[in-house]
Parts: sequence; C-alpha cells; structure tokens
Amino acid sequence: MNETAQKTRPHEEKALLDYAKRLDKFRAGRRAIHVHFSRLRPYNRRRHHLRIAASAFEPLIAGQDGALFRIHNDDMILLCKDVSVAELDECVLRLRYLFSEDPLLTGHEQEGEEFCTWYKIETDYRAFLSLAEQLVESRAQADAERAVEQRAAEADASEAPSLPLDPPHLATIIRAIAQADLSSVVRRQPVCAVSNDADPKTVFHEFYISIEDLRQKLLPSHDILANRWLFQDLTRYLDNRMIAMLARNDDKSIDQAFSINLNIDTLLSPEFIEFDKVLNGTSRRTIVVELQLVDVFADIGSFLFARDFLHGRGYKLCLDGTTHLSLPFLDRKQLGFDLIKLQWSSDLADQTTGARGAALRAAIALQSSDRIILCRSDSETAVEVGRSLGITMFQGHYIDHLLLVTTDPQEMIRALGEAKSRHRAATRRASDQRRTAARD
Repeated sequence: MNETAQKTRPHEEKALLDYAKRLDKFRAGRRAIHVHFSRLRPYNRRRHHLRIAASAFEPLIAGQDGALFRIHNDDMILLCKDVSVAELDECVLRLRYLFSEDPLLTGHEQEGEEFCTWYKIETDYRAFLSLAEQLVESRAQADAERAVEQRAAEADASEAPSLPLDPPHLATIIRAIAQADLSSVVRRQPVCAVSNDADPKTVFHEFYISIEDLRQKLLPSHDILANRWLFQDLTRYLDNRMIAMLARNDDKSIDQAFSINLNIDTLLSPEFIEFDKVLNGTSRRTIVVELQLVDVFADIGSFLFARDFLHGRGYKLCLDGTTHLSLPFLDRKQLGFDLIKLQWSSDLADQTTGARGAALRAAIALQSSDRIILCRSDSETAVEVGRSLGITMFQGHYIDHLLLVTTDPQEMIRALGEAKSRHRAATRRASDQRRTAARD
C-alpha cells in the first residue's frame, strides 16, 4: 500500500465478505462496481483524491439499500440495489473525468475494465463472493507486511533525530553557525551538458551546505527540516556564512563558473553587498544565483528589485524549485531568469505521452529546452526521460557517477595533488598566524 493510502476501518474487507454472504438470498436487482483506484499513479490517489472520489458514490447509496467499502489498497467497492445502469455509468464517467490525466485512463477511453469491474449480483454472485474472499486474504497479507515495515521503521527512528526544530533550538543553532567552521559541510555538485554519444561536460558547479551534515555537526538530536518556516529562517544565516566563505576562499576552483542558492532577503543585505564588492566584472558573469520559486512569489516586488540589481551587476539567475506541475504556469523570459531547474521525480516519466506530454513539451519549448536543468537526476531513466523532452543539462548523483567513470585518471591525480598543496599551504598559514599571535 502506498504511503498516502486511505486508512480503512478495521477489517473492512471482512465486513465486505460478511455482506456478500448475506446477499446470497437477496441477489435480485443488485449490482456491484469494483473501482481499481490502486491502479492509478500514487500522486493521483492521495487522501483528498480518495475522499472526493468516495463522495461521488453518495447519491447512489443515500437512502437506498447500498454500501461503499474502502479497501486497504485504495480500491472501492460499491453495492447498490435497483439503481439503473445509466446512473451507474454517469457516476463512473465523473470519476474517469476526475482522473482523466492518469496514464491508466489516457488512451483507454473505451476500456472501462482497466478502471473498474462490474458485477451483476444475480448472475455474477460466485465471482463477487470469490473477490470478497480474495480481498480478506490480501488484507491479512498487507497487515503482516505493514507490521514488519513498522518494526523496521521504529528501529530506524530510534537512530534518527526525533525532535522537531523549535524557536529556542533555532536560536541555539544560529549561535553555533556564527562560531563554527562550516567548511567541512560545504559541498559542490556539477551541472553537466549530456549529449547522445559524448561524455558529460561540466557547465558549472553548485556550492551548497549539506543540511544533513550540518545537523550531525551542530544539533544531531533534532530534525531541522521538520518546520519549513523555521528552516527557511535558518537558511538566511547559512546564506551569509556561505557568501563570507566564498569571498575569502583562495581555492582557484571558484574562479570557474559556479552557482549558489540564496534567499532574496540575502541578496538585499549588507553582507551580499560586501561580497559583491570583492568581485570583479569577469567573476560576476560566471556566477549563477539560484532563487527558490516559493521565495520569488512570496514577495514579487522584492524579487523584481533584486533581479534588476543582479542583472545590472552581471550575475545570471536560475529559478529553482519548479516541477512538471508548475512549469507550464511559468514564463522564464518574462520573469527574467537565465535558467530553470526542473526537479526530476518518477511522476515526470508519466507526463511524456498524450495531452499532458504535449503540454509539458510546449512548456519546455516556451522556456527554451537548452535553458532547463533537470536536477535530482539520480538514475539513467531520469536522463533518458529528460533527453526525450529536449533537455540537455542535468544535475544529480547519476551525473556525478558518469563524471567519475569518465574522468582522466591523470587529471584526477593532478587535482588531488593541487588539493593537497592547498591544504598544506592553509595549514602553514594557520601555524604562522598562531606563532605570530603567541609572540605578540
């Protein structure tokens, strides 16, 4: 059962079986419809979807000798008496329209058996009784599997942070951030252009702070992502530490193109102005500033002001946090972004055919496919789907793996040697500073 599955009443399948057995002597005029919601994609059978779907059956059972059973796997079974086929058809058509964008129904308008199974109890009683018995067995197996999963989850929970971040702890972690050396939790990940036959080519690197490593370092007992708005506040302090580290970093790798994800408030802060002052015009033109979609539309006036300031200074802008659902509602050029990051998810693979696929391709064409980065690309499937949509830039663990296996070993040795040299130089400078301070 998927994680968003509807919680059923205890053993509703047993209630269905008991109901079916009692129908043996009262078959006349009765029909049943088994609606296979379990065959829909998980994103189309969340709790609110199923609640609305169930309400569609209410006119058929209200005040009549009927019942609705909600099965553990999200399926529903409607039983009713003396209801015309036309009324039942109308109800099913409403449901099919409600979920018409699901791949189960796309292109199968005439194949009703894909979505639901009909039973005329008078003639199909044995088949319906067999279904009820199978559902009882299926529920027992699902309960057993869920018990095993729950024990495993409890074991994992004993090791994972269980306390949500609250305002007092936010203040604690902010004070710690101000004093801690965060260089050990800064990561960088490449954004690469991927063509059919050639090896991936790095376009730029994204510098970011690993939130999980930060939690382990500063507040291991708490889940700092639990409260979205407190975490958003925390990112402002992380922004300032990141730009401060970049401003004083002598690692030549940041002289190459890179991106940083910042809040709009940060871009308008004195700290960012100071960061901007240490850069020359050439450096600014190699920096991509990533902004979150939710941050942009939270205060569109501040965004427009920050956008014009950044463009005037030579920075490039990337809109982060978009999905295949939000992309068709955006206009990259009108918003003033140079790039858009589209998040990969398994749902995206279902959006490449039919009317929804055409709409998605039109949205990508509007943004310009060579300006879209498919991020979170953690599998070969993600790259294949992205390329089928015309996307050529990717970011994710799968891309990291491709780069690793295609990197020249001699180049890797050279890069490692340079990194060691920088580390030794930094160690010597720190030692000299300590000796100077001791003499003073």
